[in-house]
Amino acid sequence: MKVTTIVIGILILPLLSSCGFYKPTLVDIPLIRGKNDLRVDVGGSIIPSVYTTISYGLTNRIAVQTFAKISEDGIFYVQGALGLYKSLADNRVVEWYNGVGYGYGDAYKDANPGNLRGNYHQVFTQLNYGKTGCRFANMDFGVGLKAGYMGANSLNDNNYFQNGQSATVENHSLLIEPQAFVRLGGKRLKFSAKLGYGMLFKLFDTDSNLPYDPLNLGIGLNYSF
Repeated sequence: MKVTTIVIGILILPLLSSCGFYKPTLVDIPLIRGKNDLRVDVGGSIIPSVYTTISYGLTNRIAVQTFAKISEDGIFYVQGALGLYKSLADNRVVEWYNGVGYGYGDAYKDANPGNLRGNYHQVFTQLNYGKTGCRFANMDFGVGLKAGYMGANSLNDNNYFQNGQSATVENHSLLIEPQAFVRLGGKRLKFSAKLGYGMLFKLFDTDSNLPYDPLNLGIGLNYSF
């Protein structure tokens, strides 16, 4: 028990002092079951922010999804996606979403006080797989993998880099974000927990990487209409 507590503490401490320009998104993995299936997910993450996802089955094969999160100092991110899904045997579901996102980030560096602020955009694809309606607490669980391009344009650096100079920079990166989730509760309203991990691989000028927080954990509520 003590070992588990220590491990959890080690994982959480870096998040409480997060200072990255970009944080992993905790978009709901809805596992749409059919036409007119509407899922609404709301929650908060340990990297301080609140978020919501709305997913809807347009047809028996096509789904749409929107996501938004906001935190202190005007930091935000929104995205929209169009996807395909298929219900498999034993209540399993596979989903494939493609979309775009836009956000605003802010990073602070204690070693050389200053902020790195600016907007960024994403073009992505995401594959989800999971199972719904298990006997134990109507549990849903699954995993997702998001991959795509992230561009950060006109970042205003106020004494962020070690040379102490302000500069406008651009960043072009490959984004990889795996995620896992579990939902427990009733047939419609469930408690949800998500764990996301983000990785940015800069495509050009790799000497000045964009600072980001790799790990994020969120809890909330999920309702199926």
